[in-house]
Amino acid sequence: MIELPERTRRVSPSRLLELLQRYDCHSLVDPFMGLPTHLNYLKRHGISVHGGDLLEWFVRVGEGIVVNDQTILRDSEVAEIVEMLPGRIYSVDMFKAWEGVFFTEEQCVYLGVWHDNVRNLRSDGQTGLAILGLWRAFCYWLQKTQNPDDMQDIQPSELAWSYIRETECVVGTNLRRNTVRRGDVLATLAAQRADALFLAPPARNSFRSADARIWMWEAWWQGNPYFTIEHAYRDSLLGARASEIPAYSRALSNILSQADDYRTIIVQTTQNRLGDFESLVRNARPHVEIVAPHPYEIYLIATK
Repeated sequence: MIELPERTRRVSPSRLLELLQRYDCHSLVDPFMGLPTHLNYLKRHGISVHGGDLLEWFVRVGEGIVVNDQTILRDSEVAEIVEMLPGRIYSVDMFKAWEGVFFTEEQCVYLGVWHDNVRNLRSDGQTGLAILGLWRAFCYWLQKTQNPDDMQDIQPSELAWSYIRETECVVGTNLRRNTVRRGDVLATLAAQRADALFLAPPARNSFRSADARIWMWEAWWQGNPYFTIEHAYRDSLLGARASEIPAYSRALSNILSQADDYRTIIVQTTQNRLGDFESLVRNARPHVEIVAPHPYEIYLIATK
């Protein structure tokens, strides 16, 4: 049975906002943004945010809830996403490899229908909102495989409709420029400037143990059920080349050395991984404060 950890990393957007306000930071870059709901939260509280990631579906969602200021989906457009439309030819067998392993035959058909329909939307903002809503339906199905008697049976298009509709409540503007980009960490650092740099780096070799929901949804977006996360991380700074401890430490030091233009660096880690980061951060900046509200949520705040 597939294991579904709660999430691959814990980001508390309210705590991050408190730290930014304490250090008088009004803009932030996050080059390991993942699912950018925390950037959406910061945006809605007036922070100019810029994110980056290697996985395309994260970036697409960012176009819907970070970059997008006002675009939503009308009822007719949601219907065109969640249902099989007459006269359109669908790739109904695209995800047949998942049938009987993760999903039912009907669910696999809908995954193919949604994959095709999303690509016919008229804007990046709409596409991002749809992908986020469909992702939540996808997670519901996976969770139900583990708890079949505890969760309702909901018709696929109805489930997708409700989740897509919920995504629109976070659309808004902060009257500032907000961006997302697909790329490795150093490319994102070079592309943007901000008051603060937020780093929540993946653990060493994390591409081998990433949350299954993450790589499977990238596989869905790519239209390839055999896609693996190693494909995206193959040539990245913290990919296979940084699988050993010395190489991983050098990669982190490289990131910190490229962050000289950022007034404040906030590194999020855990008690178990604090030793991986503290000495590197202290070597990079003269002033380091540790904020540790929980063993699984520790922040190193480095200033000049």
